[in-house]
Amino acid sequence: MEISRPDSADRLLCDEMGTAMWIVLCQESWQLGDAVASLARTWDADPWSIRDQMCDWIADLTDAGVLQH
Repeated sequence: MEISRPDSADRLLCDEMGTAMWIVLCQESWQLGDAVASLARTWDADPWSIRDQMCDWIADLTDAGVLQH
């Protein structure tokens, strides 16, 4: 998946994990806990590990100006 900002020509490319995180965050109305629980069930993975990865990814998108708090 490719993410871009309307005010910039820069583009960010997401791998499969980033794409899955974006999709589930949209499906869960950007509620991190719900998104983490959904991915943990889908991937049969530790929710704390998923949460850490999502928080790091969200921080990267925030630093790039794609997301705002």
